[in-house]
Amino acid sequence: MCCDGTMFQIVKMQPGDCAAELGRLGLKIRSRGGEFHLEQPCAALKELKCTVYEKRPARCRLFHCQQLRLMETGETTETAALNLILETREQAAQVRDLIEQNGLREDGQALLDRFERVMSTPVDAALEPELAVAREALDKAMRKLRLVINREFRPPPLSK
Repeated sequence: MCCDGTMFQIVKMQPGDCAAELGRLGLKIRSRGGEFHLEQPCAALKELKCTVYEKRPARCRLFHCQQLRLMETGETTETAALNLILETREQAAQVRDLIEQNGLREDGQALLDRFERVMSTPVDAALEPELAVAREALDKAMRKLRLVINREFRPPPLSK
C-alpha cells in the first residue's frame, strides 16, 4: 500500500537519489519548488512487486511500515500482519469502487488525490439524492481507511 498510492501521494527524493536515472527506469519523477519527487502510484509496482528494487529511492529503502516493525519486535505475527494487510487492501478497494461510483474513473492518481477531487465537487442532495448517498458512503469509507492506515501502518511519530 506504500507504493500503490493508498498510503502516500508522493515520495520525496533524497540526497544521493538520481532523479534522471529513476526517470529512465520508468518512474514518474516530477519537480515542485526545485525539489524532485516520485509520484504515486509507483510505475515500478507490478503484481505487488517492485521492478526496480535494487535501485529504488532512498525513502523507499528506509521506509518500514508499522506492521513490519511490530513483526520484527515480536509484537505481532506474520499471519496477523498479513490478515490486517488483506483487510486494509479490501477497504482501499472499496474506496476505489466508491470513487468510481461517484463518477471518477481510474486515472493513475494517488487515492487521496482522487478522493479529494470527488469530494471537491458540490452535490445538491435535493437534486441528486443517490449521488449524495454515494458521496456520504465514500466519505465514511475513506475516513475508516485513513484511520486504519494511520494507526496500523504509518510509523509512530518520533518521540521528542
